[in-house]
Amino acid sequence: MRHVSFLFLYIICVVLLIVSCTSGKGEGKKVVTAKVQSAPYELLVVADKDWLKSETGQRLVETVEAPIEGLPQVEPNFRVTYINPYAFNGTFRTYANVVVAEVDKKHAEPALLMQKNVYAQPQVVLYLYAPDNAAFVQCLEKNRQAILGILNENEFARERALLKKHHSGVVTTQAKKQFGVSLLVPRDIDDLKTGKEFLWASASKLEFRQNVCLYTLPLQDMTAERFVELRDSVMKVNIPGGRDDQWMETDSRTVVTDVVSFEGKSVTAVRGLWDMRNDAMGGPFVSYLYTDTLNSRVLVAEGFVFAPEEKKRPIVRQLEAALQTLSFVPDTHK
Repeated sequence: MRHVSFLFLYIICVVLLIVSCTSGKGEGKKVVTAKVQSAPYELLVVADKDWLKSETGQRLVETVEAPIEGLPQVEPNFRVTYINPYAFNGTFRTYANVVVAEVDKKHAEPALLMQKNVYAQPQVVLYLYAPDNAAFVQCLEKNRQAILGILNENEFARERALLKKHHSGVVTTQAKKQFGVSLLVPRDIDDLKTGKEFLWASASKLEFRQNVCLYTLPLQDMTAERFVELRDSVMKVNIPGGRDDQWMETDSRTVVTDVVSFEGKSVTAVRGLWDMRNDAMGGPFVSYLYTDTLNSRVLVAEGFVFAPEEKKRPIVRQLEAALQTLSFVPDTHK
């Protein structure tokens, strides 16, 4: 597992929402009422298209089209549309995620600034400026993870807002009863299986299968390697296959661990691929490890997908947003 303390400090810096290469602020003050019109995980990049073909411009393209970790095939974080600055008007201004990039001598220093809800809401606009290409690359490399972190969190926030309005009531009820937590998952996830300190909920009626699990692990000595070992032991008991020699297991070669920050929380996240031992089934999973010091345990909220031939980004990201809704209910917290 990566060093959590270092990542915690790094993510806190990312989520301050004002990121710069030198100094400066870009905080929107006007109130806008227009709603964003872009689909989930769409990104608009406003920059000179000829410059985007240059070596420096391609560095920006590589950043915003970077692949998501933990998926079985390459899928970018965003579906990106590129337009020239003079075209940035009308419906283009209703994108939820916008990056404006410019290299010009009028900028005294390189800077990455952020504004929220400039033209619509909920919207994030990032401005990346530099006086020359060398300064632009330096600023971009310094803030690459910050750029993706801010844009992704804006999308997760949109997903969480939707889940507050439309979610599976049976899962919410069972999570509170069994674990003393509130959890909002997609409405189609309504097929439940319970075990000892284990809950598995599945959307079995869809063409693809979204799944959510809740289970507990001991708090002591939790590392990435230890998590994989413990996860496999839990899944072997609770998610067996059709034969005695079949059960869910983790492909340890694919596991990536980081710390995710949202709504004032910082949670360790583990991503990777799962497969069914001695079977052809498999897919991506993401686990959020919520520390419960009161009961000396880790509460794991996990989403996994079985969706052959389907793009995984939208359905995995929807599950990850669901995991972020978990909160302990005071009156029922065990």
